[in-house]
Formats: sequence, C-alpha cells, structure tokens
Amino acid sequence: MPNESTEVLAQFVSLLEKVAAVPVDPAAIRRETLLAEDLALDSISLVALMALSEERFGVDLSSHADAIAQIRCVGDALDLIGSLVPA
Repeated sequence: MPNESTEVLAQFVSLLEKVAAVPVDPAAIRRETLLAEDLALDSISLVALMALSEERFGVDLSSHADAIAQIRCVGDALDLIGSLVPA
C-alpha cells in the first residue's frame, strides 16, 4: 500500500496498540517506525499483529511466513497487506 490512506494507517495503528509492549502514540507512527526497536514487538507479537491484520483487512497471510519474517517496520507490514488486498 505505497499510497495507503490515512484511514488504513489508523486502522493498522489501532492493531499495533493491541499488541505493542510499550504505549503507542498514534500521531508518532510512520511507515519508518520500527516494530521491534520502537514498539518492542517480539516475534509472538508480530504474529498476533498479522493475525489481527488478516481479520481487519480481509487478507490471508498463511502462505506468507517468509515475507512476515522480513517485516521490520510499519511500511513493510502495510506493503505486504496491501499486496494481498483484493482490488
């Protein structure tokens, strides 16, 4: 989702708030925000985030484990989700 809407980003941030180990300031989240370093997400939290993303955005990530393992920042996650959202 290179040109994701503000609404899509807001929805994703609401999911981050559910799984992040630190308080999330929605106004501070950008595509460059690092999931592990900035939000203290570990691998279990990342899996939880992706599961919530499947439900919220109506995508199936089950066959994308390698891509999920490469996610480092918010933009990476949004790009993966965006590539799977039906047109």
